[in-house]
Amino acid sequence: MKIWVFAAFLVLWGNLLHPLIGSSAVLPGGSWLFVLAGAVLIGASLIAARIVGLSPVSLGLRRAGAARGAAIGALAAGAIAAAGVVVLRLAPAVIGQPVGYAPLARVSSDELTRHVAFFLPLGAVLPEELAFRGTLLGGLLARYRVRTAVAASALTFALWHGTVAWFTVLNTSLPVVLIIPAALGALFVVFAGGLVMGALRVATGTLASSIAAHWVFNAVILVGLWTDRAAP
Repeated sequence: MKIWVFAAFLVLWGNLLHPLIGSSAVLPGGSWLFVLAGAVLIGASLIAARIVGLSPVSLGLRRAGAARGAAIGALAAGAIAAAGVVVLRLAPAVIGQPVGYAPLARVSSDELTRHVAFFLPLGAVLPEELAFRGTLLGGLLARYRVRTAVAASALTFALWHGTVAWFTVLNTSLPVVLIIPAALGALFVVFAGGLVMGALRVATGTLASSIAAHWVFNAVILVGLWTDRAAP
């Protein structure tokens, strides 16, 4: 029961966070307020882990296999994200216009580099991975079968991104008639990503794999979209 209370807390937190402080960021997770919120989430996740009786190993916090796990996660996510960028660049042939993301139009190369290297990991990747693939998945694995635990953590991860998916799609150049289907599609992609990162975490036994996967996937998508927007 305690782990489900934590899951409900995550969904509530994720859907309130963006409306409250999302306007402070040029890119998702990209502001000092998001870094502060990330630090609070890390603290909450560690407290929840203690309450449900999880050890550091149960959270995936161990040195053994961390480098190998990070390499596997980075390679897998890089390949998936690269395919995603290709699909986005083929969008004009399908919907008759390119898919642009408005916040990227205002971002310089230095700002994007700072975001990917600093704000992205501290404001989004590390807090979310400790919360979802650390505490939540660890707590679920202690009570349910692996498939159930991974699926439940991925579903919670998708629900956490409800308002994020909506506001992100609203900031694209998609036609109005595609906004709702695109938002639903974005949530499905997040759910699939949650499954992949959960599976990586279980298979490698280390949180380093899902951290690397999350970081690399977001970075490749952002850089791919920015490069496409910057191209003549």
